[in-house]
Amino acid sequence: MDEQEQDPSGDRRQWAATVLAGLGTAEDVDRALTTALDPHPDLGAENSVRRARAVHAAALGLGPAGCAAAAGIPEPMLAGWRAQDPAFDAALASASALAEAHRVAPPGKVGGFGLRLLLQSVAKGVHAGTAAAIVGLRSDQLLRLRRTNPQVSALLDAAVQQARGLRGNDRRPRRGHAYRLVHVSDAVPPEETAQR
Repeated sequence: MDEQEQDPSGDRRQWAATVLAGLGTAEDVDRALTTALDPHPDLGAENSVRRARAVHAAALGLGPAGCAAAAGIPEPMLAGWRAQDPAFDAALASASALAEAHRVAPPGKVGGFGLRLLLQSVAKGVHAGTAAAIVGLRSDQLLRLRRTNPQVSALLDAAVQQARGLRGNDRRPRRGHAYRLVHVSDAVPPEETAQR
């Protein structure tokens, strides 16, 4: 009997670990290429890329939480961007309408991009139920997906293992790095500063 037939779960675990490592490598490559092009990027350019990622996620059928996760920002910040930038709001709304018209991601289902965000979130220490909600799945839908698809189950197991490796021995996930936007305004003259 072939060794592969004897322990398909072992191969599946190895495959899942390799896929998860590839996701991390892809993020590193994106960062390296961006830095190679502009070692000192300005905040405006970075936010433009984040907005584009949010629109991409909306076109793939993800809701506000998924769009924020794709952009790497908190959901309230995404809402703020929408309120302050009518063009961005219109683009996000159009992308969402396009996804809905073409039934890109029917309720209770997740596509490849959504699965990627889910796995990346879990690998960074986010609870699987919370990560599922980000991509529009309820916990029971995630559980059903795990039970019916051994590959997805193996990928989630690998993500959980990676998160445990990041945390070390503590049981609670460490809080990830938060994205912080700093508003830079015109400098206040020194005499006004002294009066404040």
